[in-house]
Amino acid sequence: MILEKFYTNNFDSDIILHHNGEDIDFLKLKKYVYFQKLQFDKKNEQVVVLFGDNSFEFVVNFFAALFSNKEIFLLTDKTRLSGLNIDYIIPEKPDKNDEFSFENIDVKKTKITFFTSGSTAIPKKITKTLENLEAEAYSSIKQFNIESNMSVYSTTIMSHMFGLTFFFMVPLCAGLKINTLKIEFPEQITKNEHYILVSSPSFLEKMEKYQIDFLHSPVKLFTAGDKLKDNVRAFFSNKSEVVEIYGSTEAGTIAYKNNSKNFKVFDCVSISTDENSCIIVKSDFFMEDKIKMEDVIEKVSDKEFVLKGRSDRIVKVKEKRISLVELETILKTHPNVNDCYCFKYGDVLACAVATNDVELSDKELKKYLAEYCEVVPKKWRFLDEIPKTITGKIDKSFIEHIFNLNLSYPFVVSRQLQENEAELELIFKKKSNFFKGHFAVMPILPGVVQLFYANWFAKHVFNVDISKQEAKKVKFTNIIHADTKVVLKLKNTDKNVEYSYVIDDKVYSSGLFVKEDKNEI
Repeated sequence: MILEKFYTNNFDSDIILHHNGEDIDFLKLKKYVYFQKLQFDKKNEQVVVLFGDNSFEFVVNFFAALFSNKEIFLLTDKTRLSGLNIDYIIPEKPDKNDEFSFENIDVKKTKITFFTSGSTAIPKKITKTLENLEAEAYSSIKQFNIESNMSVYSTTIMSHMFGLTFFFMVPLCAGLKINTLKIEFPEQITKNEHYILVSSPSFLEKMEKYQIDFLHSPVKLFTAGDKLKDNVRAFFSNKSEVVEIYGSTEAGTIAYKNNSKNFKVFDCVSISTDENSCIIVKSDFFMEDKIKMEDVIEKVSDKEFVLKGRSDRIVKVKEKRISLVELETILKTHPNVNDCYCFKYGDVLACAVATNDVELSDKELKKYLAEYCEVVPKKWRFLDEIPKTITGKIDKSFIEHIFNLNLSYPFVVSRQLQENEAELELIFKKKSNFFKGHFAVMPILPGVVQLFYANWFAKHVFNVDISKQEAKKVKFTNIIHADTKVVLKLKNTDKNVEYSYVIDDKVYSSGLFVKEDKNEI
């Protein structure tokens, strides 16, 4: 068990973390944990909130909170703090202490709390014991023959269920070395070693889209959060064992699949279905006796099933029941639709479409759908990709944010992203609402629109907060016309994000945005 490693010195020389170029053994980890435990002991608050944005600090603070008898709340988004309605501790950066000793704690009583995104905008509180998490980790180790002579990297964070299981619990239980650097670009993995990669389908889809491979491929590649497309699986399967995990925050890991179309249930998990074919799960990975989920399955056997979709994606529009999954499935058969997401927007249907065809229109897609459906979406947005969260799920709130914009959305032809630089090819289409009256004969892209979308893409490409102050050093040197392909260049520095709109290596406008203080919440 994980905690036993803290009670003896048998594991002190084991390397457990690689952080900032340094290998950290268990003895050094215990010194960090004990120092942080002392800081928590001084606090009256009973809840420690962890975000997982720094893996080294997450590991230290997680164990420190356990030994300080605090309850752990795991959040993926700091904006959810306001909804907790409790007193809590946000840990400061851990330090090291040479003296330490740890008292035994009961894994059956130690509580860890997750918050699901759910099918609504209201997060749902899910509480598990450390015993539940350990049972899940050891089950995965046995199921996939994970050996201790490997490292683990991740493109995701530790504070949600998939990341906690495969990037935190499994490595610690199996004795793997955790590389704390969050992988945002494949070239960050430079060392030739046996390693496991924990990633999301959206990260892998981008690699396949641009035909980018790892310099050194992982031995095993675990992914979860959304369906892994067949072409993406094929791209990586030649060099790595690709394992798609099916589960939920409530139920934990339930099943997996390698190259088959069917999901295979974990050995220590049992499943059944209700009258609506929704899956019911029993295992030691949660506190309840059983959990019913909203996913509809078709059982092949007691240990295999086909995932059919979610029962809660049936909506009512104009007194008619509409299957959003069915709409998406039909739309994806259109030759110019790469991906899509349908949802109810107010009283009407809306659809975000990922395409690389600048001429594709809502009129064409409505006509295409009308052959199969009585009710078709009224509102549309055309994107280069469907936005995903850090956990790899469709970012519903961000999509709605795009629909709420008063400005028409530019067409993104392509995007090239590096750690601190990005280039996006954009076309501001003539029919966009900001060209009306600006001017009829030869439409000109307004400067305020250039500023807005430079700011917009800077925020979301680099995931940074930009100051509400006005942009600085703004220059408009040339006129940008409608339907012209323009390259938006972005550069992320310590204090600013610089931008420029360029056509054929000629700068048409430029400036910079001041970043907000990172220490502010």
